[in-house]
Amino acid sequence: MSEPNSTTQATEANNPATAPETAPETAPEKTFTQAEVDSIVGKRIAKAMKGMPGEEELTAFRAWKESQQAEREKQEQRDKELSESKTALSAAQSELEQLKRERFLLDKGVPTGDVDYYAFKIGKLVTDTTDFEKAAEQFLKEHAPQEPAKPAGGVRVDFGAPLSGGKSSMTMSDYINMKLRGK
Repeated sequence: MSEPNSTTQATEANNPATAPETAPETAPEKTFTQAEVDSIVGKRIAKAMKGMPGEEELTAFRAWKESQQAEREKQEQRDKELSESKTALSAAQSELEQLKRERFLLDKGVPTGDVDYYAFKIGKLVTDTTDFEKAAEQFLKEHAPQEPAKPAGGVRVDFGAPLSGGKSSMTMSDYINMKLRGK
């Protein structure tokens, strides 16, 4: 049985392409004890964890992050309230200005029912150089308010028919009140 083996070796020696390459001699593998492996792993973990924060630092960071989020939410709420306050202030200032204009027009003799119309028309004439009062003076010169027709002095007309068959339905109390009022 050794013959086939020797012929195979002879064939391989003659044919270098089919001959297996002989591996260079390598150093035998070093074996480590468990303590040495633990020591190596411990050193590598310590090296990797060198820049990592500890558990206490992580807890503190998380608390800080939550406080920053809460602070941001508080700031957004304050900004929202400020915006609402500015809007309310603007509306109040506008209403105050409108009331001042109406008061001014009433003092100038504009009838109560026409104040809104006059304020609107005069408001269209207001510019950067002309304020409301100047525009009102000019408008009122051109469009003087008309005095409302006054009712006839003290005449009272009653279009109702008496229900008492032509007799006066005035009671004694009505008669006394009429005399007290000067009628």
